[in-house]
Amino acid sequence: MQRFDRGAYWALLDRLRATHRPRRFQELPTAPARSPYFLLRHDVDYSPAAALDLAREEAARGVRATYFLLPNGRHYNLLTAEFAAVPRRLVALGHEVGLHYDTRFFASFPRRRWRVLLESQAAFLGELAGAPVRSIAQHQPLLSGPDPFRRTRRFVNAYGSPLLRGMPYVSDACAAWRDASWAVLAADHLPPAFQLVLHAENWPRRAVPRLRLYARLHDDVARAVRDERDALLVKIRAHQGVREHDARERREERARLAGRRR
Repeated sequence: MQRFDRGAYWALLDRLRATHRPRRFQELPTAPARSPYFLLRHDVDYSPAAALDLAREEAARGVRATYFLLPNGRHYNLLTAEFAAVPRRLVALGHEVGLHYDTRFFASFPRRRWRVLLESQAAFLGELAGAPVRSIAQHQPLLSGPDPFRRTRRFVNAYGSPLLRGMPYVSDACAAWRDASWAVLAADHLPPAFQLVLHAENWPRRAVPRLRLYARLHDDVARAVRDERDALLVKIRAHQGVREHDARERREERARLAGRRR
């Protein structure tokens, strides 16, 4: 359980499933209070590819989870062709897609518009997923400040629902277990209900040192940007307008030089 790789992931899940049932947030309002369960949550902060890879394994083993997706960010953007199908693929595997929202986004707008903007993001994500968004979770709450939607009744808020108050919160943030999380996982008896917050990129098929793992995630983004740059330069050089423009400049320069000689 101290390792972070795919084998350790399934060892952890199998241990938890021996006594508790994994649930999605959309099931929370109907979850029997006396039935041991844990809310299985994946925050897709960096890698939709890693999320889809893990989601396929979970589906093959009969595990259903909630995947919280950012509409856009520095590492992926659901408006691009590369990632637009990710929500639909997750739903097709039996998982729930929830909205992961960055509170700092709303600071650019009057507060009276925040609720509408949140619902617009949820509606957009639901259209991509082919299923309505019922659950939301704030992105990086320690960095983003207070959650203005904590008391919403429109969605199940992963941090604010009355049903979640007092429920232990176990997270693998930065591929590490806080002492409080470790105490829950290492105990002889698990609490009757708890929230398990995981990040698919933290569980590669083979263990990778923590700093190298996250450096690689950022290097992949940087490499993709460089590839886009190189492709753009090739396109610009081959563009008909550019070729005509440069040829015209060369003709005009030759004409100027010829005029000077006279």
